[in-house]
Amino acid sequence: MPKDRRRTSSNYRKPPVEHQFKKGTSGNPKGRPRKKAVRSHLGAFGGGVADRFAAMALEEATRPVTVREGDKVSEIPAMQALIRTMFRAAVQGDTKAGRQLLEVIARTESERTGIALEALKRAVEYKDKYGPIFEEREREGLDPLDIFPHPDDVIVNEMGEVRVEGPISKEQAGASEAIRQQKIEITRAYHKAEAAVAKAAPTDRTLRREFKRMKKYYESKMKKFDEILNEESERMQRHETLRLIRRARQTTPDELDE
Repeated sequence: MPKDRRRTSSNYRKPPVEHQFKKGTSGNPKGRPRKKAVRSHLGAFGGGVADRFAAMALEEATRPVTVREGDKVSEIPAMQALIRTMFRAAVQGDTKAGRQLLEVIARTESERTGIALEALKRAVEYKDKYGPIFEEREREGLDPLDIFPHPDDVIVNEMGEVRVEGPISKEQAGASEAIRQQKIEITRAYHKAEAAVAKAAPTDRTLRREFKRMKKYYESKMKKFDEILNEESERMQRHETLRLIRRARQTTPDELDE
């Protein structure tokens, strides 16, 4: 019997003619599929056994677990749950757990103090380096340098804590002027639309509804703009106050008589 007329067979070793591979044609024209890349979270740790263990431990430490405290059920990182268990054990008299917790707290506090002291040291060095340069340009009536942050924006409080209240780059320094210009343009567009709605269709509910949404957007933007510009105004006022204080310190007795 010719091959094309062979009856369909239930034998899996002799499939029907229409499902047989054609001579000279590959049974897998697309080729062998590529193996999927195995995602790895160990890039930062290397590939050794110890590094793999460290990566897995870190992943498990941050994995959320469900805990119950009385009637309250919440999800917290596994490490936080472990610390809570240790605190509970220490309170109930487990001296070993208490000693371990105290060691962890002391080490963490020491690191935090070290970081704070380093920040304070850098802040003082920065102000000592650039403060006199800015002050000299003030006395000569020159514009401040394009160095950021401005020494007067590096604030050190009575507790030795450091914060920066001002731009830390030239781009941020120019943001206030850009916001001020944007505020003017948005305000102009808003009042123009307000006049057009009042004149064109005072009874058009659809148009007035659209304008109401625009008004909500406008008021939200204005609030944000005002917050930023008020902070900038307070910053400039602080600079002026510090400038007057420095000038008073440098004033000679003869200048005071005048």
